Amino acid sequence: MNNNFELDEDFEYFLEKFGEPFTCEPCSPTIIDQFKDKLPDRLLEYWQAYGFCGFKQGLFWIVNPEDYEDSLDEWLEHTDIPDNDIYHVIARNAFGDLFLWGEETGYKYEITTRRGWIIEQDGNSRQENDFSIKCFFGFSDVDEHDITSESGKPLFNACIKKHGALGSDEMFGFAPSLIVGGKSELANLSKVNIFVHLSILAQFGQIEVLDHKALMRKAFS
Repeated sequence: MNNNFELDEDFEYFLEKFGEPFTCEPCSPTIIDQFKDKLPDRLLEYWQAYGFCGFKQGLFWIVNPEDYEDSLDEWLEHTDIPDNDIYHVIARNAFGDLFLWGEETGYKYEITTRRGWIIEQDGNSRQENDFSIKCFFGFSDVDEHDITSESGKPLFNACIKKHGALGSDEMFGFAPSLIVGGKSELANLSKVNIFVHLSILAQFGQIEVLDHKALMRKAFS
């Protein structure tokens, strides 16, 4: 960890919930320079202190946006989202959810890849960037990154027990995909390469952009 890093209460609370990081890849000065003035200064300080790393045996990951550029291009290719801002993947979870930060609009989209959904968030102005990134981590909850089976049973711990902890390039993916009618069951989940799996899911071509109202209609339909 960077010895000059001062832990803020929001990230401290995040660590209380998610535990200490593992599989930490140091962030080079080149990466910091590349994303300076594009992503929140506070996020870059987290990178310098902790690197790119996983939490809770791979439930949640702080990622290098460079690694996800091709995946993000595939997912946004047939939407008008890239017309509005330049977006970067700053985090992801064990089931392939991607969290996007816009250079001008902040935390604006979350991609629930297993469903083919791009979910619009409120976003924020550049002036609110550091406050917003602190909130992003401080309000993150362990349970929200888990998913459930058709009968409502949480799946992450069962996946870990069956398949082991995730590596930085791995996720738990469904086969058959939920996008084409697969069932959310432990038997249908396996450990897969995240980049290959995200590409396959994007190629199904059933991507929907949803605001909160549309998402609620989906949830209760």
